[in-house]
Amino acid sequence: MKEIDLITIGLQIRHIRKYKNLSLQEIANRTGLSKSLISKVENFRTIPSLPVLLRISNALNVDMAELVKGINKKHKQSYIIVRKNERKIIERENARGFIYESLIITENKKTSLFESFILTLEKGAKRKPVSTDGNEFLFILDGKIEFEYGKKKILLRKGDSIFFDGRIPHVPRNIGQGEAKILAVYLLN
Repeated sequence: MKEIDLITIGLQIRHIRKYKNLSLQEIANRTGLSKSLISKVENFRTIPSLPVLLRISNALNVDMAELVKGINKKHKQSYIIVRKNERKIIERENARGFIYESLIITENKKTSLFESFILTLEKGAKRKPVSTDGNEFLFILDGKIEFEYGKKKILLRKGDSIFFDGRIPHVPRNIGQGEAKILAVYLLN
């Protein structure tokens, strides 16, 4: 199986859209796709099909190859190391105080994608609940979190973890005195 890099695709689409000064709604109108789906693609929360990528590339007036440029690069080694100072801050959904540091993305033998981040929640961080197309695992590295999952609110502290179905709308909220840090792992099907 070839490696698929959702972050590269999502970032490329967002970069081109913003460069052309287009809103998510404008792309939705041009493609006939929902604004929510386009946002999920840009924020690495879903795997876009080829027809979806083609519609987005047409809406952006770029060749589809431009959207997938940089993916599937062959690695000479059988492992990848990302040093702490090499982590990239990844911009995701419209959220205040949510800082995602990319750790690694890889694909397992069953073609489920694996993404991992260190998520820092600043004091007062805000975002609406979101859903993803797969399972998620959160491990609280530091701080105190109120995890909203559907209609439930679950208290999580340093050392706690939770594994859940990402299709249920969810959002972590920092209810501690300082920053909270979370290891976030996404298993996309």
